[in-house]
Amino acid sequence: MKTTSWLLTTIRILLNVIWYVNIILAIIAFSMLTWKVCTSDFTEFSHPVKYPLEAETIKLESLTPYSDNITLQPDQAILRMHLQNTFWNITTAYFFFFAFETLVMCIIYQLRKFFETIKQSMPFTYDNVRRLKITALCFASFTVLNILLGISIAIILKTSVKDMNMMNMVWEQSFTGLILGAVIYIMADVFKYGFELQKENGEFV
Repeated sequence: MKTTSWLLTTIRILLNVIWYVNIILAIIAFSMLTWKVCTSDFTEFSHPVKYPLEAETIKLESLTPYSDNITLQPDQAILRMHLQNTFWNITTAYFFFFAFETLVMCIIYQLRKFFETIKQSMPFTYDNVRRLKITALCFASFTVLNILLGISIAIILKTSVKDMNMMNMVWEQSFTGLILGAVIYIMADVFKYGFELQKENGEFV
């Protein structure tokens, strides 16, 4: 018996569209990265930093009597530079490109297979438990990769900018991947319980 819910159908269609769009974007990004590496000795690099700017604080007017003392003070700046395409920088760029893209494609692929079984009204299967656990691991790996990327950026800044000790790098890492991974892993355990319960009922009958 097949499930024909419009919501499930929409999700499957969106996942299929995202799958093919991601492949196209990945090919474009890989081509641009390779073209840049092959045709230039330098790559444009930028990252936000906190810098003690000696700028005047701007006072803004309040529109309501419930707010007061509103000020605008410069706090961040964008550090830009031409970074030489050394072997280390090129290797790092390709590593993070393939690592992030692999995780994205793996997540989309596993979710496509998962919702295909939902369509067939076979949600509680060992394959679905495995797919959810792989998806959870991929989401958690995003956080690890983001931390490694932040460390790589910090190394580049510390070794390239003389006055970097006057600034603080803005870390843009998030633990959303770990949270999503934990939630999906719990879902995998629920599906595992449903699979075992379904198996026991089948053996009992």
